[in-house]
Amino acid sequence: MQKYLIAVGLAEDRQHRLQEQARRAGLAIFLDRPGLLAAGNALSKAIPIGQSGYIFGSLFAQGSAKRVLSLPGSEATQILGSGGRHLIGKYWGDYVALIPLAEGTAVLRSPFGTLPCLYRAADRHAHLASDIDTLQLGTKQSWSIDYEAVARQLVFADMRLRETCLEDVCEVRGGERVRFLGGRAEHRILWSPWDFVLAGRDLPEPEEAAARLRKEAIRCTQAKTQDADRCLVMLSGGLDSSIVAAALAARDREVACLNLVAPASAGDERVYARAACEHLELLLAERRMNEGSLLLDLPASPSLPRPVARSFEQMLYRTAGDIAEELGCDTIVDGGGGDNVFCSLQSASPAADCLLDRQGPRAFWHTCNEIAALTHASAWRVARKAVRRAWERSRPYRWPAATQMLSPDAVAVAHRKDLHPWLSAGIPPRPARSAQIAQLIGAQSFMEDGPHGTKSNVVSPLVSQPLIEHCLSLAPWQWIERGCNRAIARRAFSKMLPPEVIWRHSKGIPDSYIVQLYEANREMIRDRLIGGLLAAAGVIDIAAVEAALDDPTPFRGRECSRIVRLMDAEIWARGIRG
Repeated sequence: MQKYLIAVGLAEDRQHRLQEQARRAGLAIFLDRPGLLAAGNALSKAIPIGQSGYIFGSLFAQGSAKRVLSLPGSEATQILGSGGRHLIGKYWGDYVALIPLAEGTAVLRSPFGTLPCLYRAADRHAHLASDIDTLQLGTKQSWSIDYEAVARQLVFADMRLRETCLEDVCEVRGGERVRFLGGRAEHRILWSPWDFVLAGRDLPEPEEAAARLRKEAIRCTQAKTQDADRCLVMLSGGLDSSIVAAALAARDREVACLNLVAPASAGDERVYARAACEHLELLLAERRMNEGSLLLDLPASPSLPRPVARSFEQMLYRTAGDIAEELGCDTIVDGGGGDNVFCSLQSASPAADCLLDRQGPRAFWHTCNEIAALTHASAWRVARKAVRRAWERSRPYRWPAATQMLSPDAVAVAHRKDLHPWLSAGIPPRPARSAQIAQLIGAQSFMEDGPHGTKSNVVSPLVSQPLIEHCLSLAPWQWIERGCNRAIARRAFSKMLPPEVIWRHSKGIPDSYIVQLYEANREMIRDRLIGGLLAAAGVIDIAAVEAALDDPTPFRGRECSRIVRLMDAEIWARGIRG
């Protein structure tokens, strides 16, 4: 696992002590100057930027899948002279860059990069690190849980705010540059999805858009998996994981596929996984999900600064890791985030955007008909909703707030912070664009959590900056065709995958299986939550949780999902405390 540590503004004696602590932790010192220290392990692959900066992590030039191992002097000069803008515009990857500025020191994180960047700033100095254990080398303080931030995380779920759920620990988000002046941190956004959706450009034809999407998807998949000898693809049978399998097969990589079968028929996708593997001539391993391997007493990942690891997901990847070892695979690859990247919308908003974009009116009725086929509504109903959404275009996007089973105080405190800056940056407002970018906030969140727990060796190559930038260049209505969303991605791989996979309308979810797992642990969940840290801190509504858990009828899907989130947060809090 990649690890790095940066310290800014330390006095000489404190910097010397930290240097020794870093060495004892197995980190090599890359930069040691008055008031600035940078260290990393061998996996951090540090690249110098001239004489005074460093890039930790993996770096690729735009349009290339070949890893950058060093920078020419002219490139380093442009990166330093632009304060990092040149780096974010001409390169991509999973990196964190240390960039000295005329005033202060800056750290820049790659958009959608999996290398985290946590920091703690105090008085006249700051410490930054890849993970909370490495960050603790510099601070030597035990962690305190910020229960107000935990409440916000439970309310806004798939959105990560700058503040973590540990007191005084913040995060540099992807595409952000943070300048440290003494102990003060100044955030600036250098990459925003709205920069790629400006009105007035000519839209590419669907075939041209699909050809470029295919090229970028294959290139990003090859780049992100180039260190793997043999990949195991988590092949659900859905579109996104099938695209990843096809992208790997396109370059004759060593690949095996795994389909985990849920006991309930709604989660059984074997027919689609078999069709994809037969078409691609890949080995498919089929295994049943194991009910006994859900470990609710163990933190899914206590190394994360937020309660975002999912116990059910960790169970799946624990199983996948065992099977990968059995099949001789050293890297697990999945299609995670594909829905978000490929604009998987299921509402009238793309038709509303047709009315608001100069290139859209001619596509309005065609789009209404396609959305009607997708949502099983009438075209007239879709058109009425689209007109209303276009009329209300100035209304900001409403991020869903999950307040079930939380105390009134927790809900109130959750709304005291500003939400993600991408939600309010759209000019001019577009309903479908706003929804598409909200999806990317979700993708950003799960990617930027970084490797953790049983997902420490998992790659999700579809959430990559070059592919996302291309997808943003397309209009939302271009993604709907033949009654399916994600249509450009379907077109892109239509000659590489069988039609029953490419143009399928259904999507299997193992919801009933998840309900069964948690039903079997109902009594233990009740004890943990009612007598737990979240209850003691006033985060959960104890009466509501008791009513749900004491109800003898089986959990319903939404109710079970909420209990799962609360239980995962409780397990995380106990892991941090313990």
